[in-house]
Amino acid sequence: MRAASQALARPGKVADAPALAAIEQRVSPSPWSEQQFFSACAGEHSRERVLVVDNSRQIQGFVIYSEVLDEASIHNIAVDPGSQGNGLGELLLSTVLARLRDCGTHRCLLEMRVSNEAAHGLYRKLGFQADGLRKDYYPTASGREDAVLMSLVLREQE
Repeated sequence: MRAASQALARPGKVADAPALAAIEQRVSPSPWSEQQFFSACAGEHSRERVLVVDNSRQIQGFVIYSEVLDEASIHNIAVDPGSQGNGLGELLLSTVLARLRDCGTHRCLLEMRVSNEAAHGLYRKLGFQADGLRKDYYPTASGREDAVLMSLVLREQE
């Protein structure tokens, strides 16, 4: 397994969709379908982009994001359980944020499950601030869970 300092993020490909869906099945209580990953990798949503990190044998994680005008949104980010704790989530998110800054993007938005403490720590570490709460947003085995809305200013508006 590669440490994050040696890993590189690359653009996702259509052929990656099954592996992305498999990771998602292992980490998410309400996973995306393989078709959703296929659509994202194929660019069926005009501004959606996918980055993956792999160790040349298997994909270890991914991030899916989109850009609209001067804002970006993180739609999904996950690291395979066997690769967690090695900084790959931070590598993926940092890579996306650097690309967005280089493109002149003003702000990045995301939402996360209230219960996802690991994600909350990562987002805070990278400078994201909580902006609000979306009540009963995510499905759970026993009902619904709130989403925390977060944002990060990437560039001051001119």
